[in-house]
Amino acid sequence: MSIQLIVPYVAGGGSDQRARLAAKYLSKHLGEPIEVVNRTGAIAGHEAIAAAPADGSVMGLITGEIGMMHWHEGLTKLAPADYTPLAVPYVESAAVIVAAGAPWKTIAQFVDGMKRRPLGGSGCPNFGVWKFALVGLMDALGIDASHLEWTETLSGEQGLENVLAGRADVAPITMTDARAHLFSGKARALVSMEDAPHARFPDVPTVSEALGVKWHVAHWRGIVAPRGLPSTIAGRYIAALRAAANDPAFAKEAANNAFTVRWRFGDEFARYMEEDDRQFGRVIRLLDEGKRECAH
Repeated sequence: MSIQLIVPYVAGGGSDQRARLAAKYLSKHLGEPIEVVNRTGAIAGHEAIAAAPADGSVMGLITGEIGMMHWHEGLTKLAPADYTPLAVPYVESAAVIVAAGAPWKTIAQFVDGMKRRPLGGSGCPNFGVWKFALVGLMDALGIDASHLEWTETLSGEQGLENVLAGRADVAPITMTDARAHLFSGKARALVSMEDAPHARFPDVPTVSEALGVKWHVAHWRGIVAPRGLPSTIAGRYIAALRAAANDPAFAKEAANNAFTVRWRFGDEFARYMEEDDRQFGRVIRLLDEGKRECAH
């Protein structure tokens, strides 16, 4: 019987692509088949992973949204502590991506346009990291959050399709997830929210370089199991993931797909999730306080 790897996002999307690559090499080094199962819907999919039996039969790919969703009242109580952390392979950041025919050629022009009138964004649910990344950049630049009109989607790629179809102005997703349209010339990246230039898009400036402000949001995708996985099984899975991390074939495929790989394992992954959770909680509370003040 194969091990299931649940992905809480659509088949073919950025998280799904990364999950299937990780599953391929985890299966190779574990010596067991792994079946990728899409449970579309960030909350429903993350809940399905947490609710699965902690016997090694189910793993899941969770994302940085696990440090965001429970801070929004009424969404979910799920938090990083509800999982057994195994490894996080992928850590990437948002970019400001517009259609090639958009009137903004630089991020300075885009920012000026956003100051003048509200612009439409798309690329995730309302509680998702891509919206958070753009709103955080706006806040760092002194632009009110009301100048962003958001169209929800199930994936970053769907958000970019909205931009290319003229239904939105900007998709603040990763350049990796937009790579096909960036390489074809249909879309243009104005700025990256990475902490350093992207290996495959070195000509796209970072926020610090282009705008002189410090704003960086890392978005990770990691492999977990339900909470309570026996340490013997967890240790075996982490060892196989370490072997995958050191496999030159994995590194080559990840690079060919423009994935940014920054591995963390076990306890280090757990600490990383906890730090992320605290950061998101602090910022989301500040945003909520701002909303309440505006309502008075």
